[in-house]
Amino acid sequence: MRLLLVLYTFPLLAQSPTAVKAWHNKTNESTYWFYEDRIIKEHFLTKKRDTFLLKPIPENYPDYLAVWYRAALHLTSNRGGLIYRIEKDKTIRIDQSYQHQNQNKASQFVYRDTLFRYGGYGFWRANNFFTYFDESTAEWQYYPTQGFSFPPEAYGGSCFLLGDNFYSVGGLEIDKFTGLEGERNNEIWTFDFITRKWTNLGKTAVNLSPYKIMQKDSLFFLFGHPTHTEQNLVVDLKNNNVLFYKQGPISANISKFEPAFFRADSLYYFKNNQLYGKALGTRTFASPEKTERLYFDQRTLFLNLTYAAVLAFVIIALGYLWVIVVRMRTPRLVRGGIRNKLEFFPLTEEEEMILVLLQSKLRVTTDDILRLIGRDDLSDSQNNKRKVDAIESINTLTKKLVGKSIIKIVKDPNDKRQLIYYFKRNLIN
Repeated sequence: MRLLLVLYTFPLLAQSPTAVKAWHNKTNESTYWFYEDRIIKEHFLTKKRDTFLLKPIPENYPDYLAVWYRAALHLTSNRGGLIYRIEKDKTIRIDQSYQHQNQNKASQFVYRDTLFRYGGYGFWRANNFFTYFDESTAEWQYYPTQGFSFPPEAYGGSCFLLGDNFYSVGGLEIDKFTGLEGERNNEIWTFDFITRKWTNLGKTAVNLSPYKIMQKDSLFFLFGHPTHTEQNLVVDLKNNNVLFYKQGPISANISKFEPAFFRADSLYYFKNNQLYGKALGTRTFASPEKTERLYFDQRTLFLNLTYAAVLAFVIIALGYLWVIVVRMRTPRLVRGGIRNKLEFFPLTEEEEMILVLLQSKLRVTTDDILRLIGRDDLSDSQNNKRKVDAIESINTLTKKLVGKSIIKIVKDPNDKRQLIYYFKRNLIN
């Protein structure tokens, strides 16, 4: 389906030809254009315009962030502290704070009617805490948290608010030796406003900083300019997924620093003071080039490793127990005889000596056995009979215990007059 293009022309006022910045508020569906001494508001549907004069002009204006707070437009100083409410014919400072310059590039959001800021940097260090505007004191207060895990001190990372959860992705750390910009952090942390605890979700290989980030329901659409990125992204924080799409004509026109917003299934963006709209058809975000995990889940990895270790321990323990059980069920050669389960079967001295010899060598000759059990006061035939009787007695006993003879007798292939005796392993321990 071919994408539809809807073009809206936004005529600039003659007395203010150049806007300093623009901001779109989804709550009242209005776009605000900021000029040196005034703000022009235009409603998306009615095209009705209102003018708000900056009286007085805020200190260090226009270094401010716009936020819809308490059903009104407010400006908060990027340097921290100052808050102005914008009314029709005046600018009212509502804080009793000061411009502390300690939260540059902090993330700002409204959670349950409370204005929050997170992170930022100032005075050669970055922050990893929340502050909130306390209406009772008209001052910014530190927001206390629980637990012992906290994200690293970094600033300028991508931040997202989904329901009661706040996500902080990456950012730049401060070099501890120089106090200047340090390494890029690649960790993802989430803060639960219900429990007030931080959780380290893991690390990501995706750098979100070059993208224009726009939220639509629970998904975040990230548009990157073709000169900086090769793809557009759709981030699903709840399911830990990031989808990569090819760059299209939309991305080349969307500026990271100009307003863009979703309305129903259409995307709107400003370019050269004109509003453009494109319906998000099935071809726009239909076939991702690839899908990856946004972050490598350290909790899952730790749990999986723990489960694997426990499983390995259980397997080893069961194996060891099985060996013990098998050994207990298998007849064992002990001093003076053979023990099978709870019974003891005595052996003669000759029988025990022959079994010990065969256990150590597994293969012996008649001469080997006779050298061991032969007696000088007996003739060769008598000693040979003692050997034969002992081996027969051993085999008879093992047949009774395990159903098999433990000593196998074969003729020596090199000398047919000689016999070779083999010990069958695993029948007796």
